[in-house]
Amino acid sequence: MSRWQSRLRKAREAMGLSLQEAVKLLKATEGISFDRTMLQKLESGKCDIPTAKFRALCKMYDISPSWILGLKE
Repeated sequence: MSRWQSRLRKAREAMGLSLQEAVKLLKATEGISFDRTMLQKLESGKCDIPTAKFRALCKMYDISPSWILGLKE
């Protein structure tokens, strides 16, 4: 698993969300459809993510894309 994917999982867990809860919240707050399996694959580094979905996850978790990617802010 790459560092950014690990950080994405940590952000979800810090909010106390299960994969299913995160998917439901993403749909409710950002209007982005994602399924639990896709989010699990993303967090484990088995798939890529479109930019729009990446931004939506960062917004929902209230984290900066720079932090997720390990870039200096």
